[in-house]
Amino acid sequence: MDLIDEKVAEKLVAFEIEQDPALVHESLDMIEAAERDVSIGDITARKQALAQRLRFFAVLDRNIDPMWNPEDKPVKGAAPPRSHGAVYGSGEVDPATIADPAMRAEYERALQASKDYGRRYDVQFQLRRIDERAMRFVERFLAERYSESPTDRQELEELLSAAPINDARKKQLRSFFPK
Repeated sequence: MDLIDEKVAEKLVAFEIEQDPALVHESLDMIEAAERDVSIGDITARKQALAQRLRFFAVLDRNIDPMWNPEDKPVKGAAPPRSHGAVYGSGEVDPATIADPAMRAEYERALQASKDYGRRYDVQFQLRRIDERAMRFVERFLAERYSESPTDRQELEELLSAAPINDARKKQLRSFFPK
């Protein structure tokens, strides 16, 4: 594994822990920069570049929720309890001013759930945008670096069969292959 593979892998592992899409963006930037250096005739380098891209897609496939609905937008905050205290300018109630401990705890859980959903929504939204960009670039990479020869087709099939990406992605990548 070369230095770029190591850095990309580190960023993707950190993303899976932290769920910070900036790390995925940085990984993709590094992959794309490395792919620009792959000369057209360098079969070993192109194979390594595509394998790296497939590892990147595997992380996306693990983290993109197919059930996510972009129309189900998050709402900031939570409905205040019946009996509440001081209200912020944002409309949220200061939980510390809610006298009833049970109501305060319930309200704090609702606020946290709202915040968590907003973060999850943002991550899913950004992952899809990253995925679109990554697929555009891999389509161009395949068109520029591969031919319709049986040898090139076999190389692609071997890489795809070894990659832990979903079947829909494999099908889409096959459709990008030169015909």
